[in-house]
Amino acid sequence: MNKPVIEFQNFSFQYNSQSEPTLKNLNLKINEGEKVLVVGPSGSGKSTFAHCINGLIPYKYEGEITGSAKIKGKDLQETSIFDLSFETGTVLQDTDGQFIGLTVAEDIAFALENDAVEQQKMQEKVAQWAQTVGIDQHLTKRPQDLSGGQK
Repeated sequence: MNKPVIEFQNFSFQYNSQSEPTLKNLNLKINEGEKVLVVGPSGSGKSTFAHCINGLIPYKYEGEITGSAKIKGKDLQETSIFDLSFETGTVLQDTDGQFIGLTVAEDIAFALENDAVEQQKMQEKVAQWAQTVGIDQHLTKRPQDLSGGQK
């Protein structure tokens, strides 16, 4: 049986600036390997839900939380956004707007450069991660030239 990677129990969130909760009594379990599509009209709480999963709530967007939310067993309110960032991430609708480097390799290396990783070690890590996700043949391409799935 798959383990839950995202679990909300009677979870509600109300932004400080609002009089009613955006998310109210949310009960949801997403297991490892499941693919889930979140749909709804504007203002229904899709972005708020995503902000909970990636840790922006409660750390960037403050408000009142009741119930519990866990990401890979880690309680949302007891885990730092730094620690959550190892478990979750966000891909925005405009994927091309998120690229920084001129090549796929430069984009993969960006975080390593910020951490002042030595050049040889950085090249090894870039090659390793590119192979892991199956884009090692595209390291010299522009990120914008990749297919939607590769991005």
